Amino acid sequence: MKTRHKFTTYLLIVILPLIILSIIYWMYLERSIQKERREQAVWAGTVYQEYIDQVISETKENLELLSLSSSVLYMDDKKTEHLMKWIKDTDSRYAGVYWLNQDGVSISGTNKHFNNYHLIEQDDIKRAVKTQKAVVVGTQELYDPDFNYFSIFAPILDHDKKAQGFLLAHIRLDHMEKILKMLSPGHTFRLETNDKTRILNINAEEFTEHPTWVDVPLTEVDWKLSVKIPDKINTNNMNVFLMLVFFTFFFTHIIYTFVEELIVRRNTKNQKLLNDKQKIDFVGTLAASTAHEIKNPLTGIKGLVQLLVEKHPEEQDQFYYSVIMKEIERINSIVSEFLILGKPMVQTLSLYDIRSIIAELRPIIESEARHLNIEVEWNIVKEPILVHCTKDQLKQVILNIAKNGFEAMEVGKKLRIRIHHENERAKIIIIDTGQGLNEQDIGKVFEPFYTSKKEGTGLGLFVCKRIIESFNGTIELTSKPLNGTTVTISLPLINDHPCIEEFHL
Repeated sequence: MKTRHKFTTYLLIVILPLIILSIIYWMYLERSIQKERREQAVWAGTVYQEYIDQVISETKENLELLSLSSSVLYMDDKKTEHLMKWIKDTDSRYAGVYWLNQDGVSISGTNKHFNNYHLIEQDDIKRAVKTQKAVVVGTQELYDPDFNYFSIFAPILDHDKKAQGFLLAHIRLDHMEKILKMLSPGHTFRLETNDKTRILNINAEEFTEHPTWVDVPLTEVDWKLSVKIPDKINTNNMNVFLMLVFFTFFFTHIIYTFVEELIVRRNTKNQKLLNDKQKIDFVGTLAASTAHEIKNPLTGIKGLVQLLVEKHPEEQDQFYYSVIMKEIERINSIVSEFLILGKPMVQTLSLYDIRSIIAELRPIIESEARHLNIEVEWNIVKEPILVHCTKDQLKQVILNIAKNGFEAMEVGKKLRIRIHHENERAKIIIIDTGQGLNEQDIGKVFEPFYTSKKEGTGLGLFVCKRIIESFNGTIELTSKPLNGTTVTISLPLINDHPCIEEFHL
């Protein structure tokens, strides 16, 4: 059972929190990694998009600028060819530059293989004539697998803004691919036209599954650039995850050790209480079974001693007899304390004025105080203070506490006893000016068998507490080292009672 309890505690404090926190952090880590991967893909796509847009934009501007100055060279073939060769040689991005007539047929260019070929369609020609701007041609020109390119052309306008022909440039895709790989190596991307024709395809053919892509639109042309979100796990994040698991395991073990320590202390305390209860039950059972056998001989002995006191009046004999009587009273007191330790018994409570009980105790307390050279200060209210109690037991409690106060004080000190009522409660407050107690001892004074006296039984205050609680009252003790101790007895106050009568509890 103990092993099962430890396993359950370990499961609840160490294993379950470790699993729950690991799952929560792993989910957070997955979202964080996914976000980081997406951000990396977006960043790479932005770099690619800026470069592609820059190539297209610069080519458009160059062709439009050259088309303005090319109209004067329209009929000069040698100068035209020289101009196109110069354009091609000045920029490695160009696969070729061509002069086209109004129908889109190549008149001359850097590659004689394309002479007299239709390099642009009528729809593209109409769009260029209408906008009078450079136009990016789609994929119909991508028919050479060894020299892949796409086309950009601009109209050559006369003074009346009419198209005399077109200046066309082929953009090398292999050159762009090398540049893109250098700008952000390791990424997978593809470039497609609006009709889903793929122009660029870097590493995309290696994936047979359906990867997740980020689409980045181009500003210069209606094409779509897609970048694959990387699927590589970030090693740093995994290290953080492992560190979290380790520290979670470490701290939960500390908590588990702390909880186990509390459980052991609680079990030890409960075991001590159980042992004390068993002791009390044993003593109570023993006292109940032997009380009459002890009290009866004590009564006989006490009677015989009283006869001897009357028969032998000598001073020496009287001294011996007084010692015997004190020891008999001590035996009787111990037996009475043991009887109270037993199981609760039905007892008869009577209505008493606490002042009358104090009046009977006052000579005894003052006599003991004079013997110890200690002063007693009384503070008792004038009006009656009625409570339900057993007179002898209440006297026993007050005498016990007063005796403890005498024993704690030195010669010349003062014991204060206050009797009053407050908030429907009768108060008996006994204050000594002795050495006092520390906080640790205050918590133990009412425990059975706890005593700081060499000859004490450790039952005095415990018995006092049980007696007061049987009267539905409370007893409290406050103390500070070197400042004395205050014991407060609180009992229910009986108001407007017409007469003193007994009742059974």
